[in-house]
Amino acid sequence: MRLKLNLGLARLEKWAGSAGQAEKNALYKALFAVADGTVYNTYKVLDDVSRDGESFVVVRDNLIVKICFREPDVFGVLYIGAPEESVESEAEIT
Repeated sequence: MRLKLNLGLARLEKWAGSAGQAEKNALYKALFAVADGTVYNTYKVLDDVSRDGESFVVVRDNLIVKICFREPDVFGVLYIGAPEESVESEAEIT
């Protein structure tokens, strides 16, 4: 199974502009795991119970990525950052 990233590329580029190399490496590794279908075997993944088809992937202790699956062969990035900030950003995600 191979998924293609089709949503949130601008968000990813903006985040990468201010992130350190170790954070970028960890996030890209997690996104590749989403793309190849191994994310559930490798990372802690929490479904967003209030939003169908959206999940949080715990990349590191202070770094999560929220992803969505809205089409069969694609996924999107909705949020990248600290877990506590994702609640504050929820209005921006919709």
